[in-house]
Amino acid sequence: MKETIRNLVKDKKVLILGFGREGQSSFRLISSVGGYECLDIADANAVSSDLTAMHNVITGANYLDCLDDYDVVLKSPGIVLPKDIKEYKCHITCQADLFLMVYGAQTIGITGTKGKSTTSSLLYHILKTCGKDVLFGGNIGLPIFDITDQIHPRTIIVFELSCHQLEYAHYSPSKAILLNLYEDHLDHYGTVEKYWNAKKNIYRNQGYCDFLFCNPDFLPTPGECKAAVIKVKAADLPFKSFEDIDGVTLRGTHNLFNTAFVYDVCRRYDITDEEFIEALASFKTLAHRLQFIGKKDDVDYYDDSISTTVESAISAVRAIPNAGTILLGGMDRGIDYDPLVEFLPTTRLEHIILMYDSGKVILDKLKATASQDFMSRVTYIEELADACTFAVENATKGTAVILSPAAASYGHFKNFEQRGDFFKEHVGL
Repeated sequence: MKETIRNLVKDKKVLILGFGREGQSSFRLISSVGGYECLDIADANAVSSDLTAMHNVITGANYLDCLDDYDVVLKSPGIVLPKDIKEYKCHITCQADLFLMVYGAQTIGITGTKGKSTTSSLLYHILKTCGKDVLFGGNIGLPIFDITDQIHPRTIIVFELSCHQLEYAHYSPSKAILLNLYEDHLDHYGTVEKYWNAKKNIYRNQGYCDFLFCNPDFLPTPGECKAAVIKVKAADLPFKSFEDIDGVTLRGTHNLFNTAFVYDVCRRYDITDEEFIEALASFKTLAHRLQFIGKKDDVDYYDDSISTTVESAISAVRAIPNAGTILLGGMDRGIDYDPLVEFLPTTRLEHIILMYDSGKVILDKLKATASQDFMSRVTYIEELADACTFAVENATKGTAVILSPAAASYGHFKNFEQRGDFFKEHVGL
C-alpha cells in the first residue's frame, strides 16, 4: 500500500478533502510515506491549529473551490462535489478505490441499502471464530488504511462499503455481496437511479474469476457483471429459524436473509455447518440495529436507530412478535413513504408515534388514506424526548416499543448513534 501511495503522491501537490476519521487516516499514511510537494487539507469545518504551521488548511463555505489547485485529491465519503468529477483537472480518488486496487483479490466487499454493518460484522465474527486470518474495516467505523500494516498475503479482508465509497470506484473486490437496493440518500444523489449506480460499482469492475453474492431481486443486467453470480436465499441456511439455535441474538427474516449471505461466503472458506452455527450463536447484535436494550415495567424496548428507510422500519415491526409501539420520523429526504403508509394499518401496533418533518409527511398521507379507527392509534409528537415519555406512559405491558425512524437523524442529532443513545436514556434504560 505504501508503495502505491508513494507513486501516487511523488512530487505532487496533494489535498486531503474532508478531515474526519477517514481524512485523518489518509493524512497519517501519506505523511508517513512522504515525497509529495505539499500536503494540504480542505474541510467545511475548522481544523486543529497545530496542522496550520506546516500544512495549508482551507476551511469555510468555499472550501471546495480549490481542488484544481492540486494534482491529487483524496476525497472523504459523503462530500458532494459541485461539478461532475470528469470536469476537474486534478486526479480525485479515495481510500476505498486505492485499497481495492492493491488488495481487491483478498477482499470480501459488502454493500446494500440496509443490513451491511450487521452482515459484515457477522461475516468477520464467524471467519475469526473459525480461525481464519481476517481483518475488518470500512464504513462501519475503522478507516481501511488503518489496517494495511496488518495484511499478509493470505489475510482475508472484510470491507463494508457505502455508496459514497463506491461512487467513483474503478476497482471491485474479488468477492462482492449486494444485499439490497432501496430508496435512500436522495439528498445526495437526487435520483434513486444515481444512488443505485453508485452501489452497483461493487461488481462492475469484477473479473471472470470473481464472485458476486446477490439478492435475486437485484441482479445485474446482462453484460453488467463479469463475475459468477451466486443467487442467495434464506433456504441456503442449514437451519430454518434463529429460534432453532440457542444464544442467537439476531431477530427477523431480514437478518435470516443477511445470515444466508454470510453462510454462502463462509462455505467458500471450508467452514462446516457445525462451525458456522456455533460461531453464529456467539455473535452479539450490533448497537442501534434492532438491538434489545432492556425491559422496563414488563415492556421490551428495541433501538433500531440505524433505520433510515421504509423497508427497515417495516422489517423491524415484522421481526418483533410483540411489537406494540413504534417511533417514526426524522429528517425528510424526499423518499417515498407510501409502502409504510400502506403497511401500518395492517399491523397489530397499538401506538404509532410520528416525529419531526418526515413524521408530518407520513401523518398527512395516513389522514388521506387510513380509517378513523386506525388514526386513533396515531400520535404526532414533535421531539423524540416527548415521544419517549408518551411511549413509556402508554405502552401496554407485555408489548415492545421500537425506535425505527425510517429517516435520517441529521438536523436533530449528530448521527444515528447519538439518536439511539438519546432514546435509551429517555426511556430510562
